[in-house]
Amino acid sequence: MTSTTRREIKHFSSLPHIWWGAKTLAGQRRYDRRFELFKKICNPSKNSKILEIGCGDGEFTKRLIILPSKIVAQDLTPKVIKKAKIRFKQKNVKFEIGNAESLNYKNNSFDIVCGISILHHINLRKALKEARRVLKPNGQIFFSEPNLLNPVIYAGLNLSFLRKRMEYSPDEKALLRWQSRDLLKEIGFRKINVFNYDFLHPSTPPFLIKYIEHLSNIFDKKPLIKEISGSLIINAKK
Repeated sequence: MTSTTRREIKHFSSLPHIWWGAKTLAGQRRYDRRFELFKKICNPSKNSKILEIGCGDGEFTKRLIILPSKIVAQDLTPKVIKKAKIRFKQKNVKFEIGNAESLNYKNNSFDIVCGISILHHINLRKALKEARRVLKPNGQIFFSEPNLLNPVIYAGLNLSFLRKRMEYSPDEKALLRWQSRDLLKEIGFRKINVFNYDFLHPSTPPFLIKYIEHLSNIFDKKPLIKEISGSLIINAKK
């Protein structure tokens, strides 16, 4: 186990929740929007086997288990996996402790590998290579990750008082769209689609959520403006 891994486990073991943004109405709406996008892009079926890496205590998992698919949800932090097992008892999900950089599964095991805000916590190259390895032919990945060009994220990562307030872990970072795309190509993925997504911040007041969502749908497609979106969606096929 690397020192970075130990620090990540310590950080998330110390939090009473997996992420402060999950406690707000706008934060929950962000998860909902990503789930709708996941269904639209990945089109999971009854026979799909889905691996969610970095599941934490199950914020995205609770949406995945609505599907008729079989779900394996894993995280490296034992404490959050314990919480998830207590929260969810559905038969189509299995929670387990696992390392996304060295998955304990055979080649060609899953139809979909997904995760929400996990790749920027770990070794990106190792995690993506492992995701591709365990995917079946034509299987696909779906990730939502923070965009380094977003001013709020950039400030949070580089200003110590904001970093602490936003509960960033000691080693987490953010991603750039073109670097992520190039890495996917280098690893061997095909039909690569890395795109800007979402201007809805988890601290958005409830009465502004629908308005910001409407603007977000416009800004996501506007040249230059879209480059400062809050997230990047990473999708590709094996």
